[in-house]
Amino acid sequence: MIEHQGAEIAAIARAAGAETIVGVDPISLGVLSAPVDYGADIVVGTTQPLGVHMNTGGGVGGFIASRDEERYAYQYPTLFISIADTTREGEYGFGLALFEQTSYGLREQGRDWTGHSVYLWAIANAVYMALMGPQGFTDVGELILRRAHYAARRIATIDGVRVAFPSGFFKEFVVDFTETGRSVADINRALRDYGIFGGKDLSRDFPEFGQSALYCVTEVHTQADLLRLVDALSEVVAR
Repeated sequence: MIEHQGAEIAAIARAAGAETIVGVDPISLGVLSAPVDYGADIVVGTTQPLGVHMNTGGGVGGFIASRDEERYAYQYPTLFISIADTTREGEYGFGLALFEQTSYGLREQGRDWTGHSVYLWAIANAVYMALMGPQGFTDVGELILRRAHYAARRIATIDGVRVAFPSGFFKEFVVDFTETGRSVADINRALRDYGIFGGKDLSRDFPEFGQSALYCVTEVHTQADLLRLVDALSEVVAR
């Protein structure tokens, strides 16, 4: 769900002497406000949506962003890459910064934990963002919004099926199957016969939602994909 009271929450935190950490889907930032605009001190998230394949569903890398202040920079748990001047006036490059706090400078007392695969995914992320540009992020964000809300509306027309929060979401939404008399596990098992993996079962972690599942629609899902899902769900719940 999209948090609509971010500025109010950040103000309350600041008044209490706390800081605000926002978890964000970076692909949404072409259509949603940047966290810093509503008071975030630290922003975190996964880089998977930025041009990286699903990798068997596993995480591949993440990002941490903060205000440009030393008290934050000295706490980063990885090698710190910063913009730097080059020998040509007006040209900029990138290089290691705060070298003294890394394992290369402090050995076992260093703050960093790094892996080569993270750097490789960071290259993919950088290429993706460079090719997309600001307008590309707006376009893909609007496309995801349209397709996700279209899918939610179509799924909600199935007898006994309800979208728990029909507005205020980006690409993930909760589908409630309680009134069908079927469990999410049963529905997901039946969907596999159609070559479809169903939504994430929420019934164990959030029993107050009943037999609900989290569905996700992104730019890779075509209208044909969504209609195929709706048709399969209709047949499964009608059994």
